[in-house]
Amino acid sequence: MEFHKPKPFHNWREFLKEYAIIVLGVATALAAEQAVVTLHDRARAAGARAGIRAEIAYNLGQMEVRNATEGCVTKRLAEVDGLIAAAATGKLPAEPLWIGRPFTTFFVSSQYKAASDAGNVALLDDREQAAYAFLYSIVDSYPHALAEEQKAWADLRSLEKHPLPSPALDAMLRGAVQQARSERWSIEAQRQRALTAAAEIGINPAWSPRYAPASICIALLTPRDAAEKLVVKGRPGHFVRDEP
Repeated sequence: MEFHKPKPFHNWREFLKEYAIIVLGVATALAAEQAVVTLHDRARAAGARAGIRAEIAYNLGQMEVRNATEGCVTKRLAEVDGLIAAAATGKLPAEPLWIGRPFTTFFVSSQYKAASDAGNVALLDDREQAAYAFLYSIVDSYPHALAEEQKAWADLRSLEKHPLPSPALDAMLRGAVQQARSERWSIEAQRQRALTAAAEIGINPAWSPRYAPASICIALLTPRDAAEKLVVKGRPGHFVRDEP
């Protein structure tokens, strides 16, 4: 292969012309490379956004499923108040009792965590990042309130065994019903905050489950075996909510 020596420049005009050609070529190459990187980053950001928004919509849907049973929770709490008063005087109903429990569920955050670990969340604008971080902070705290609520209702279900009255039992039941109400308030407050924040960035709840297990909606004076069958069959232990 024969190599040609570069020709000497005879004047500054030739030098500047050659220099401009080289600079233009390098700039064009760099611009093309940057364009490829930009397109790739946009694709990564779009993928992360789609996954995160779908995940948030699912989590909001779970909160709405829970909220749809609130009428049953209100009724059962009123019934429990009456049972606690009756238990204190040894006058619980002789019939079998079914206390049940409020709807509980699980939430997902794998899309957000994966996108964060891959650095894709950082490709989104600051407003989006802040909104997603806030919503996932609720996703982290909401299940804690659900878990604490379930503990309170586990104590309240001791009424199903028709326990003998005692000051200790009365104190335990009154403390449990107060905790149940407190956690219920926290759950509703977090739901409202999540819905408001999500609406600001155009995310609506996605109703994934059509039927929500709502054992708390079963009538109070229902034998346990009958209530458990209703929950399994989905009628009326499950309530029906038409998807929007």
